Formats: sequence, C-alpha cells, structure tokens
Amino acid sequence: MGCGPRTGTTLMAEMTIACFEIDLYTEHEDSIYTRPSRQGNIFLTKRPRDILVAGPMLHLLPNLYVIYMVRDPRDTIASKHRKDPDRYWASLRYWQEYTPYGRKLQNHPRFITVRYEDLVQKPDEVQDYLMQRMPFLQKRASFSRYHEFAQPSKRSLDALRGMRPVASTSVGKWRNHLPRVAGQLKLHGQNAIAKDLIEYGYESDDSWLNELEGVTPDYSESHWPEYFTNQELKQRMRGKYSRAFVAFLRNLGNR
Repeated sequence: MGCGPRTGTTLMAEMTIACFEIDLYTEHEDSIYTRPSRQGNIFLTKRPRDILVAGPMLHLLPNLYVIYMVRDPRDTIASKHRKDPDRYWASLRYWQEYTPYGRKLQNHPRFITVRYEDLVQKPDEVQDYLMQRMPFLQKRASFSRYHEFAQPSKRSLDALRGMRPVASTSVGKWRNHLPRVAGQLKLHGQNAIAKDLIEYGYESDDSWLNELEGVTPDYSESHWPEYFTNQELKQRMRGKYSRAFVAFLRNLGNR
C-alpha cells in the first residue's frame, strides 16, 4: 500500500517477488480482497489505495502484514508515468487523503512503514528490516540485485518506467519542477505538506519554501483529477468493514 501513486509500491512488490520466496502474487495491481487462485504459503497483492481499508483488515486477519510506502510528496507530484508522459501523474489529493490512515496505523505490529528514499538508497538494509518484521520471509536474492531476477508484467514495467538497477536518482527531483510544486501548494494549501515533511524526516523546518520564492506556479492538469469528490471517496471506502468480515470468515474456512 502507499500514501498515493508514484510512491514505490510497484518497485517494492517486484523486489519482494524477485528476492523472497513468494509463491502467490497478482500481475500488477489488485485489491487486498483478491482471492488467490490456489493454496499457497505467501500471497502478495499491491494497490496503493488499500491503505483506506487496511485498519479493519489488520484487525480481523492475524496473518495479514502490510508494507506501507511513504515518499516525499513533492517528488510524487513531480512524477510522471509512461501511460501519460506529457502530464504529471497525480496531485497532492492523495497525500492529504491517504496519509492520515497510515498515521493511525503506524504503531501496529503488522503495519510496516518504509520510505521510498530508504528503499532506493539502502535497499539491502530495508530488506533486512522487512525480514526482522516478517521472520517467515525466506531470502532468495538481495534487493540491490533485484533487477537481475525480476520478471515484471507489462503494466509493472510501465509503472517502473523500465527495468534497471535500483537507484536514488529520483530522490529530490522536485527541485527540477519548482513551478509544479508551487502550483500544488497554491491549490491545496501550504499546510497540506509543511508539517508532514518534518514529521516524516524530509525537512527539519520550513526553510525549503524559500526555494519557491519568485517561482511562477504551474496549474496544469494532472493525469488524475485534482481533488477527490465525496462520491469517489465513498466508492473507495464502500463496504470496508463488511468485506473485511467476509475475508475473516473465508480465512477461518481455509484453516
């Protein structure tokens, strides 16, 4: 799961599949409610927005573990996707709506927060951390070598923008897109991320805002709509407790 699109969920999923003994997984992006096609030991799914329903699922399913990806929101809003390379992919709406759910779960023993920046700068340390938090994982290869073993689907390759060794070149790229950052802060408010950047260790104070002085804001449309509608949020949250209970009953039946 993630704090929004472009947060490294695809990279984390492909690393996990390639470098651990994972016998069941879906092709790219599927709901946490997806049923595996057969019996197995570990079933991996990936979808950023499942953070909205993680709470009840963790409460009811004792064998569920969540890896929650967090990335500097300034980099996420400056990121693009192969499907629409001429536009920025997503706005600050995701950070504003998704992050509060991750914050509520951060102390849960089976909720594991990983910063994208740590994953690409020190992948093997992150892999060791995951093994500490999930001792059942069996290592096949090092995260730093995942590109030698991964076989991602076409959809995953589009999200990854190609297969290559893990690298930290995308960290801090928001500084090359200052008009975009300035425009997003104008649209969503400076407070949308200022305190969060300090909380998650991306900044020690608000002095980074000085870099936006004199910058003309870019208000161009993102691939996804700028704001969530109430109807859209309700749709994403629909049936979260009832579907979690169904998953709980199904889990009992499989024991």
